[in-house]
Amino acid sequence: MLNRLIIFNTSIIVCGTVKNVLLFYGGVSVQNIIDVFTGDLKYYWMLAIFGTVVFLIQTTLTLLFGLDGHSDMDASGGGDVDAVGHADAGFGDFKLISFRSVMAFVMFFGWGGVLFGRSGVGGFFAAFVCGLLMMVLTAAVIFYIFKLQQSGNINPEDIVGKVGTVYLKIPAGRTETGKVTVIVGSFTREIVAAADEEILTGASVNVVKKIDNKRFLVNKI
Repeated sequence: MLNRLIIFNTSIIVCGTVKNVLLFYGGVSVQNIIDVFTGDLKYYWMLAIFGTVVFLIQTTLTLLFGLDGHSDMDASGGGDVDAVGHADAGFGDFKLISFRSVMAFVMFFGWGGVLFGRSGVGGFFAAFVCGLLMMVLTAAVIFYIFKLQQSGNINPEDIVGKVGTVYLKIPAGRTETGKVTVIVGSFTREIVAAADEEILTGASVNVVKKIDNKRFLVNKI
């Protein structure tokens, strides 16, 4: 709930910025729309519109289905997990570059260019700074959300019996392992899993038991 509130508030800030830029240019009119695609700032406008549309789509999907950490934070969405399900989400897991942060850069670089682009090189650098600041802010928000999700200690017995999703393929035979994400209470946990049969990424599994201090046995549902 908290992560969705943070993202919702961020979207309000973005929409407010877009509204102020449009008001700065005299609102929405046919002539202004023509100027967007034919004027000196047309490339800035294109980046701004493209970035904003993608951002709004991402925000809508996140509010409906939650934040998918594996697509946005290959390192900070997980961390080293022991059998207790405790994740190490330190600052070393912070990743500046992800799809969301790059799109945030594109969006605010575009809007910065719309505002300052007529100032030449100085305007370009001002737009670049706008994009960079939003990129860092977005990466920080994602990192903070996943740190909240990964915080706290969970007893291994709380994981047994849960249904999870494979995101790193599990080889057959219990000798090699893959990884599974499991939701326990309000937290998402990443566990090391083994199985008797090969289970591909994306499959739903049931956590059967704890094998040892590092691994859980899972069965495909």
